[in-house]
Amino acid sequence: MRSQVIFAGIIAMVGAALPALPAVADVPQPPPAVVPNNSKVSTDQFIVRFKERDRIQSAERESFFGRAASAVGASVQAVRTTATGGDVIKTNRKLAPEEADDLISALAADPNVEYAEPDVIMRPYSVAPNDTYYPIQWAHSVEPGGIHVREAWDLSQGEGGVVAVVDTGILDHSDLNPNILPGYDMISTAAVARDGNGRDADPTDKGDYNSAGQCGVGVPAESSSWHGTHVAGIIAAVAGNGKGVAGVAPKAKVVPVRVLGLCGGYTSDITDGIVWAVGGNVPGVPVNPNPARVVNLSLGAEAACPSSFQSALDFASTRNAAVVVAAGNENIDAAYVSPANCRNVITVAASTRAKQRAYYSNYGNNVDLSAPGGDMRYQVTDGIVSTLNNGRDVATGEEYYIKAGTSMAAPHVSAVAAMITVMKPSATPFEVEQRLRANISLMSYCAVCGTGLLNAAAALKDVWMDVTPIVPSKPTIEGKPQVGETLTVYTSPWVPVGRLAMHYQWNRNGVPIPDGYPFSYTLTPEDLGATLSITQTGVRADGTSASAVSAPTAPIAPGPLAAVEPTISGSAYVGSVLTAETGTWEPSPVDHFYQWNLGGAPIAGAVGKDYSVVNEDAGKPISVTVTGSKVGYTTQSLSSKPTVAVVPADKVVSPLPATFAEAPYMQGDRYTIPASPGVEYQVDGVTVAAGTHLARGQVRVVAKAEDGYMLRTGAPAQWTAYFSMRGPNFTAPAVSPFKDVLTTQQFYKEMSWMADRKISEGWVAADKSRTYRPLTPINRDAMAAFLYRMAGSPDYTPPAQSPFNDVLTTQPFYKEMAWLAETGISTGWTENGARSYKPVTPINRDAMAAFLYRLANKPDYVAPPWLPFNDVSPSQQFYKEMAWMYESGISSGWTDAYGSRTYQPLSPINRDAMAAFLYRMP
Repeated sequence: MRSQVIFAGIIAMVGAALPALPAVADVPQPPPAVVPNNSKVSTDQFIVRFKERDRIQSAERESFFGRAASAVGASVQAVRTTATGGDVIKTNRKLAPEEADDLISALAADPNVEYAEPDVIMRPYSVAPNDTYYPIQWAHSVEPGGIHVREAWDLSQGEGGVVAVVDTGILDHSDLNPNILPGYDMISTAAVARDGNGRDADPTDKGDYNSAGQCGVGVPAESSSWHGTHVAGIIAAVAGNGKGVAGVAPKAKVVPVRVLGLCGGYTSDITDGIVWAVGGNVPGVPVNPNPARVVNLSLGAEAACPSSFQSALDFASTRNAAVVVAAGNENIDAAYVSPANCRNVITVAASTRAKQRAYYSNYGNNVDLSAPGGDMRYQVTDGIVSTLNNGRDVATGEEYYIKAGTSMAAPHVSAVAAMITVMKPSATPFEVEQRLRANISLMSYCAVCGTGLLNAAAALKDVWMDVTPIVPSKPTIEGKPQVGETLTVYTSPWVPVGRLAMHYQWNRNGVPIPDGYPFSYTLTPEDLGATLSITQTGVRADGTSASAVSAPTAPIAPGPLAAVEPTISGSAYVGSVLTAETGTWEPSPVDHFYQWNLGGAPIAGAVGKDYSVVNEDAGKPISVTVTGSKVGYTTQSLSSKPTVAVVPADKVVSPLPATFAEAPYMQGDRYTIPASPGVEYQVDGVTVAAGTHLARGQVRVVAKAEDGYMLRTGAPAQWTAYFSMRGPNFTAPAVSPFKDVLTTQQFYKEMSWMADRKISEGWVAADKSRTYRPLTPINRDAMAAFLYRMAGSPDYTPPAQSPFNDVLTTQPFYKEMAWLAETGISTGWTENGARSYKPVTPINRDAMAAFLYRLANKPDYVAPPWLPFNDVSPSQQFYKEMAWMYESGISSGWTDAYGSRTYQPLSPINRDAMAAFLYRMP
């Protein structure tokens, strides 16, 4: 008998027969840190694949094998060729792990070798029997840990599906026999097979029991697992026959492929079993007459994915077969377990009745999804019940047992995968995997269990949505059938809901409109008189489609033009040219036609956009009628408002210009209004007589025609000037004019300028010295005096009645405060109908900004949307005036230690800062 390699660390899951064994207590723990598996293999069998095998003679291969084996003091013989083209070789003794590594290195060093690897023994993931019936098949239920099997049966029970169970073989069982197809025993070693020969057409499970030490040093004795029969029952046990259990796909068929026997099975046998199962050719074995679309592998070992195994999996994929594998029961990362770490597999972790990861289950990024594997530590019935046999070592009578493990989880997925292939025969292995992964129930407390828990109903419904015939719903059209209006399509849900990409095609008299694809359509002149319909087409991702056409609309009527009343530009006097302004007519473009009218009557021949006024028009108003025309729309006419009565030519005037003269100081700034016949001049909306007037800040003069006159079109009628308020450059004196102002202190120049201009002379002490009190807040009465003097102390006689109820005509600075009121620089406060000025109240920095802006005659200015001051917002009072202060360079605020700038709008302004503000006035 040939010795076999057994990978260390395979977890044999505890099972139980009802009701004899209690559940084993254990506390679930989170996944441990991933630790690489560095264990080495002791074996006597290897797989070698050459890059171009057919070009190397068998004698050359055998010689090459012998040379490599001699390096470790062993002899070797070729056993057979695998279905994927690898040579299985066997040494005359089991090599120690280090020797095995040396032999593999020697074989792989040859440039003709594609790969060399140990022929790894793999074993089933769960053992030990138990029994029960359908009421305890919780995995089928809709409870938290269930996969919604009965809901899935509304769509498929697997009829026509074929699953290959590559495992320990199959036993006679009345609850399973109707769904078992002919299989094959792929175990090539008679001792492992226990049937007296090598490979044969009988996949009957002869038992995998072993005595202590028989499968390796330290390996305990174990009874037969009848593992393949249990797995097959989970997939396809007959349902509705009044006994036993029901498979997840109870009408599917199972092809049993026996690859595991005494102490497990060789990789070379397993890979040949996979190839045979999906319809591939295996030397010396007849082709499987029932190729499987799904292969279940509830087996594995701690190892990297063998190249030969990957080749078999890749072959299965080319045969459109999905391979479902158990993640393993070592409670480690599945990246270290084969075939869970191979490509082209669907790796399944085990979940519990509580919808959590089973404590034994492997996990990690290689896991695609989870399925019920059970946990029998606390309750026996929390495992997975299925078909089995009562025999301890050799088979006796049929029975039902409970097991737990990822070996039980994988067949749940295989069964659902089989139902998917039945519902959609064209589904590729990749599509099967994606549908399983996408249609899951979320699990509790596990981010390393794949996408979630298998949901059979959701997965099959997802497939059904793609295979059920499309049932269209006839669309309807809403909207006014009139040129320029927009028609919109409304639809009811189609079947399948949510799986169709909708496309729309508008039709005119049944003929598709080019580029008429939008969900809505705006009627054009081309549609006039026609009927419109829409074709709605639903398209699946695979390109299948169906269409429905709406009822046609009524014939499309002309649309109305959206028009505005026309206006006339130009002045109505003899010799002028008037122009009709149509405004915007929609939808553009619109053709316009004109008719000019005199006194309401059409003027013969006056049909252009422009009209030249003649002598005969004098004394009567002129209007224009505009007619809009556009194909597909109703013609519309609108008339303008009439002009004033046409003025004779001798009453048309061109205003003489206003002139401006700026002096060094404000008190000398002047503007002059000319005496121009038929013209009056206004400043700030107030008529100003001809002559020379005091100017301040911005001055805008506007010319208007007097009654009976009209300004000539194009003649200048507005003049604007800005007079500087500060005056010539100033050099501060070497000696301060104020006793309390040092020549070195801040704002000395500005305060001495105030004294020089006599804007402020300060206070005179008994010793004739003068003080300025620079750090004293300036009150509103003194501020009025400052501004009045800044403006050049214009001639002004205050009213006998004070404009403010808190300002007496006899108190200091009354004249100046009254002047502020009359010029509009300050309006004060109005309370209960009375105005107050609050003369002895200090003025804040925000109000000061307003006073200075008005002192400058409210120059043209648009405030920016923000300022660099973090204490000034665009919504607050006097924002525009403070912005003008900043942008005119009058105030830059303060910069704190953190680089932020502030204006401190509600702080009183001191007399020294007031001097600076006035000096910086533009």
